[in-house]
Amino acid sequence: MSGKLRIYKDKLEGYKKFYSLVKTIKMVTLAKYQQTVVRTKTRDASVRYTEKCFAEASFDEAATIKAATKTLVYVTIGTNRGSCGSLNSNSYKYLESVTTKTAKFVPIGKKSNDSIVRLFPNNFAHGMINDMKQPMHWAYASYVFENAFAVPEVERVQLYFSRYMSVGVQRPSLYNLPTMEKFLDNMNEQACTDDKDKVAFANAVLDLDEPTQKDFYEFHGTLMTLNALCENELSELAARIAAVEGQLTNIMQLQVMTQQLYNKTRQGSITASLIEIISAMNAMEGNAAKGVTKSKFWDASARI
Repeated sequence: MSGKLRIYKDKLEGYKKFYSLVKTIKMVTLAKYQQTVVRTKTRDASVRYTEKCFAEASFDEAATIKAATKTLVYVTIGTNRGSCGSLNSNSYKYLESVTTKTAKFVPIGKKSNDSIVRLFPNNFAHGMINDMKQPMHWAYASYVFENAFAVPEVERVQLYFSRYMSVGVQRPSLYNLPTMEKFLDNMNEQACTDDKDKVAFANAVLDLDEPTQKDFYEFHGTLMTLNALCENELSELAARIAAVEGQLTNIMQLQVMTQQLYNKTRQGSITASLIEIISAMNAMEGNAAKGVTKSKFWDASARI
């Protein structure tokens, strides 16, 4: 019994240390999560202007893939570490549905890079990794935007990321980034519509000189990329908090189960010891056949 007690006691000590470690991870992640929430409060206010630039009158994913003559680039924004729920697995499922000869995948994050290069070796173009030691910023978004269009003969770039809805809900989302030529074509189409707001906006863009148009296009493309990166960062932290909460719950359940086993084993050991003492007491009581009498077990034996 003493061996089992020692094993259960060691397990309880290990669970306590593991619980303390996971709780520390949760506190650090929670602090990062709160900071990221503040940074993404203005996401909708900024993206609504960018959507005017890149929104298409009609967009059909299947038709676009079928009609593609050049490379379709899919930038999947993943995570660097695990314990993020289904954030990475959802992107792999999406890539399976769009895998064609013209598709090229550009993953972001260590986990996504390691998996996509193995799952889709023929479609893997190149990857990017962020150490996540500093918040997502404009320079990194510009770097991602430029590298996405660095793939030869790009027809369209699509950003796949997880949009933050709540701590327990992260929704897969897509941003479509057209090329500069497609962007100008969209502006020409909007200038011919009956919507006065679209016509005014498109004409204002088309009236700019060519370098300014390019700057305008790159600015909003980088802004949309930054928004996707920040959304995915917030979703990753939220998913990690939910995963850590689950780990803490599991550790507590294991602690309770182990504590119950420890108490049961300890009680059984005590009961066994008491039975041995009582058996010895009964054996030492008077036995006429052997000529031994004993009124009290602590008294010296008396011979008749």
